[in-house]
Amino acid sequence: MKRERAAQTLQGPVEETFWAPSLIGLSTVETLAAQNINVTIMHNFGLINNEPFHHFLGMDFGATVRLGLDYGLTSRWSVGAGRTSPHKQYDFRSTYRLLEQTKTDEIPVSIAIKGDIGIDTNKNGYKFSDRLNYFSSLMVARKFSDQFSLQVAPLYTHFNRVFAGEEKGHFAIGVGAEYHLSDRWAIMAEYFPVLGNRSAGTTDAFALGLNIETGGHVFQLFLKSSNWHTEQHIIAQNNDDFWAGDIRFGFNVNRIFWTGEKRE
Repeated sequence: MKRERAAQTLQGPVEETFWAPSLIGLSTVETLAAQNINVTIMHNFGLINNEPFHHFLGMDFGATVRLGLDYGLTSRWSVGAGRTSPHKQYDFRSTYRLLEQTKTDEIPVSIAIKGDIGIDTNKNGYKFSDRLNYFSSLMVARKFSDQFSLQVAPLYTHFNRVFAGEEKGHFAIGVGAEYHLSDRWAIMAEYFPVLGNRSAGTTDAFALGLNIETGGHVFQLFLKSSNWHTEQHIIAQNNDDFWAGDIRFGFNVNRIFWTGEKRE
């Protein structure tokens, strides 16, 4: 079905602070309209800087993939599940929008909370409780103009089982921005600085991307350091440094199925 943008009015909540429920790996304050579905394919390849021409910009190394599905229980509350190829990881998540920025600036920001539980299903002999990991965030975003939106989110991750040199818990800040070049094109960036103690050998993840809005689809092409798509792993287990040239190419595909109401 063709997706049409709603007519702009001077009242009500700000529309489309971001074009998708996530930038690249960072979740946004966007929730689905009630009874609508978003199917996501998240996909990135190996490091480009490892013999880039011989390995075709990292594509010869295979891909890390997350397949996900999210459903709008209400216009403020979405739930979802996904499966990521490393560690054969399943995750179950929920996002609830507490506040929506209004066009009159009576409410100047949008605020949402998110929780995620991950399960490592590798055949490694671990007991069930050792396979669990957790993620939580408080997302605060503002659409400053028709072109520019910014989000800042305190984040926390926890892994029930870790190895020597690794921390069970990490605090971080997720910073994401989106700038619209037109009704169909936007650039975006995200950064995950870790605060306090961190696992040995890890670095702060960074990503830069391009959004392409085609109606029912949002395509996202990006360059990123982390091999992961789930936020707890991006924060706690990123071993590559974007600024040192450790860069991966990848893409996300978001497909919204309008099975219920359209988001106002």
